[in-house]
Amino acid sequence: MDQYPYQTAFHRELKAIGRAQMTIDAYDATLRQLFNYLEDQRPIYAHDPSANNVTETDVRAYLNWLRDEQDITLATFNKVLSQLSRYFRFLFTHQLINNYPTLTIHGKATKPNQHLSTKWLLKLDDILADDQLQLYTRAVLFLSSRGYTVAEFLQPGFGDVWRSLQPKNAVERDFMKTFAAYIAPIQQLQNCQDIFLKQRLNREHPWISNAGLFKYLKADEEYLGFKLAPKYLHQSYILYEIAQHRDATPQELQTRLRLNPQSLLYYQRLLLQLK
Repeated sequence: MDQYPYQTAFHRELKAIGRAQMTIDAYDATLRQLFNYLEDQRPIYAHDPSANNVTETDVRAYLNWLRDEQDITLATFNKVLSQLSRYFRFLFTHQLINNYPTLTIHGKATKPNQHLSTKWLLKLDDILADDQLQLYTRAVLFLSSRGYTVAEFLQPGFGDVWRSLQPKNAVERDFMKTFAAYIAPIQQLQNCQDIFLKQRLNREHPWISNAGLFKYLKADEEYLGFKLAPKYLHQSYILYEIAQHRDATPQELQTRLRLNPQSLLYYQRLLLQLK
């Protein structure tokens, strides 16, 4: 079964022009993410998932989301745009769609600003106890403070990891109890024991997407006063941990933070720049 519109036909096209399987897999990842984004952001698309419904505005919004919220590089921005252009050009030239949504979009990405702050880690107890914040937002911050990435806590099966976590204090214990009460009926609805789930029934694919989760986070950004994109939160966690363990050896930090030597050096230099 195709994971996005005309996937099988597009595979034939890519193979015909000699693209390697690794390249085809990269196209698939980009296009799955695009259509997941559209399903979350455009109600009309959720009801009629046709490639013919995709507009230039939709593609620009998706690219802006990647650039501004996922912190992709200029090279990645241009690569994604190239992948989308080839896909929609294939559909248009084979008369599978009536419009060509990437025709006038060009690679003009600018380097996104960094929005890193470690202050939220010092205020985590207050954040977890703040009922003005959505529970999904608080759960993301809680998990980010434990070093988990968005790719990990949106992965099917992460519910088992969540249930293995031990609170460090009474505030975390109360939050985890509150969150468990909130998520239980949703888990029952979806017949799934993971923790980031769609509100509407979808037992075939109950997990919320990255874009869907970001809608919750975006709604709380102004209230908290800092960027809540999970990538920024994870980077902040790494910087905070390095600052708190200055006597640790590079090998200890690499193990603790799951970093290779090059990444550790990058964050150590970044920490110096932010001072």
